Amino acid sequence: MAGLRERLNWNVATGAVHDGPRRYVMLRPDVLMGAVQRLEGPAQAAMFDALAASVQQHGADSLRAYAVACDGDVDSLMTTTLQAAADLGWGRWVLQRQGAGLQLDVHGSPFAQGWLSAGGASAGQAVCAPIRGMLQALATQVFAAPAIATECGCAAAGFAHCSFVAKAAP
Repeated sequence: MAGLRERLNWNVATGAVHDGPRRYVMLRPDVLMGAVQRLEGPAQAAMFDALAASVQQHGADSLRAYAVACDGDVDSLMTTTLQAAADLGWGRWVLQRQGAGLQLDVHGSPFAQGWLSAGGASAGQAVCAPIRGMLQALATQVFAAPAIATECGCAAAGFAHCSFVAKAAP
């Protein structure tokens, strides 16, 4: 399967970027994360959860298309997802099976960097909710069952990179 970068169709006449029927938008991460920073307390936490849930729901559409192109091979799906994440500027993803779960390390997360670039001090919380949502969608495909993903460490909180785990939901 061709990489996402090769599949993207940049239509200057309509001002749109598509991968098949899926439209993409380019947005600076400091713009997105700066908007989240303007929220306070519970509203900010709710926004992170809403971002993760939305990426999980809508990112699953991309994963279903990747799974078809990979003939349902889970290892190929994981590799394709890692490549697509890099093509979209979502950092360098390193994914490993760990027991009954998945371990994801993300180097250069745009969300952590965007948080800091937008003037956010070292966050006391994990800020890479979109990656958490995509990992949850991927884990659901890999396990063929609902999954839960958690961000365990975030570069915006001073870690060397962002780390996540995903497991099948109880």
